Amino acid sequence: MELVLPYLFMPFFGFLLIGVPVAFSLGLASTYFIFFSGTRIPPLILMTQMYGGIDSFALLALPMFVLTGELLNRLNLTQKLINVARALVGWIKGGLAHVNIVTSMFFAGISGSVLADAASIGPIMIPAMIRERYPAAFSAAVTGSSAVIGAIIPPSIPLIIVGGSMQISISGLFAAGIIPGLLVGIFLMITAFLYSFFRGYGEIHRFEGVVPVARETFGALPVLVIPFLILYGILGGVMTPTEAGAIAALYSIILGFIYGTINGNFSLSEFYNALLGTAKVTGSSLIIVGMAIVFGQILIFHQFPQDLLELVLSLTDNRVLLFLIIVLFFLFVGTFMDAVANMIILGPLLMPIAIEGLGMHPIQYGVFLMVGLLLGVITPPLGIVLFIVAPIAKTSIEKTAIAVIPFLIAELIVLALIAFVPAVTLYLPRLAGIS
Repeated sequence: MELVLPYLFMPFFGFLLIGVPVAFSLGLASTYFIFFSGTRIPPLILMTQMYGGIDSFALLALPMFVLTGELLNRLNLTQKLINVARALVGWIKGGLAHVNIVTSMFFAGISGSVLADAASIGPIMIPAMIRERYPAAFSAAVTGSSAVIGAIIPPSIPLIIVGGSMQISISGLFAAGIIPGLLVGIFLMITAFLYSFFRGYGEIHRFEGVVPVARETFGALPVLVIPFLILYGILGGVMTPTEAGAIAALYSIILGFIYGTINGNFSLSEFYNALLGTAKVTGSSLIIVGMAIVFGQILIFHQFPQDLLELVLSLTDNRVLLFLIIVLFFLFVGTFMDAVANMIILGPLLMPIAIEGLGMHPIQYGVFLMVGLLLGVITPPLGIVLFIVAPIAKTSIEKTAIAVIPFLIAELIVLALIAFVPAVTLYLPRLAGIS
């Protein structure tokens, strides 16, 4: 630790404080360490590890799923998902809040991204909720907290990066994310129901019957089939996640031209813009991955994970206390650092603590790591999603931060279930023979 702390971490946080982007802060800190710390690591490691980190077949799934989300976003198919959700749960007390959450669960199988979910669904659902007498801050909080589901239910961009960078089965992680994603949705719906019931939020709608539900579901079927196609292919052993991503992207392209012909809202220029958006998202993500892997390899070479494990276990070996320490750390770093960078940097560091201290399986740990760090994006007062949903709702960050706390607590309960009930994450991978 005598080398790592002054020559790696201090420069890294120093670069962050002066406004250097996370990816370049990681790279500059690693370069500073290699040239000035007196380490035995050769400078060539910068290039070889950076290239080796992103030269992965598994990471090819990333641009495929990003392209799928880009195409379907540009087709404005979100409204079809909202119509299905409205027919299914819009009649329950707190109806539009439930519609918001269920739409995020549907949308999760398309975007796989927290920010994409919040930015796509927010402008539609938040004004609609406000019109039906939901407080603006509550509407923003529901949207922000449900957006986390987008990265849990597969296909999940963060899970692809976690699996690809930490050598954990992406197929196993995809299977492991299904039950936690559904649980997050259920717990958020319970929270929204209780708030709406006791505080009188929202208007009450009647259930319109099975026929409207079937009609809306049939209308959205071309979109709804995508996550089932992906999951069936992966869990059935027919496709790898990368192959599933390629098929989903091809299907989306075909769907784009079919819907574009019908609606007149898709063209070759829109297809080009979708490819450009995919390149930007993929490029920015892989730069962080490459830089973070070099950073992580330096830590591993100097046995920082082992030192950290010994330090933490010397403080306590109580599983509950270890869980609380890790979660508080997740929420803290998740509020001001990029979630993808956190997963790559902290993943190898905390893995020994999670496996030896908490007794986790690697797949279970991968989901725990991702969910815990993603909760940082809605953690007051600096969670990045709060800065997306609050302006849409035309309310303050402070009010949104207060309103999101009950939903954050609900998601922390699910995180505890992930940590202490292995079946939550491991039942489906074992059923499919993946773990």
